[in-house]
Amino acid sequence: MNLFIDIDGVLLGKSPENNKPALANYAKDLLEYSLGNFDCYWLTTHCKGSAETAVDYLRAYADDEFLSLAEKIKPTNFKTFKVEALFGDFYWIDDQPTAFEFQYLDEQGLLDRWLQVNTRRDMNDLASIIDFLKSI
Repeated sequence: MNLFIDIDGVLLGKSPENNKPALANYAKDLLEYSLGNFDCYWLTTHCKGSAETAVDYLRAYADDEFLSLAEKIKPTNFKTFKVEALFGDFYWIDDQPTAFEFQYLDEQGLLDRWLQVNTRRDMNDLASIIDFLKSI
């Protein structure tokens, strides 16, 4: 099964101490579990054809151990909407798909494949996603 992972609002949230971007709690746990159980792909504006740009973006927020996991995630490419890159049997972890993306997922009967997370609001939000992924 494919797992598509966004960065902003998913792996990067807002630090409660200073309201600045920071690696979310459980981000490393998410990557460790996901890489062992899914075919993982970046689905973020920071990766349009090259996984290296996503990893470079994360460098300011993550240690080498996390980055070595992030380097194992495969790239995707899309022109306008992230749903253009979705394929196969999948789950998609994202904080805020566009209205068009919601509509597309709904019309295709795939809305249940979107896993909502918002680490800008709750830095621990990935814990529930990990629990869900372990249950499937």
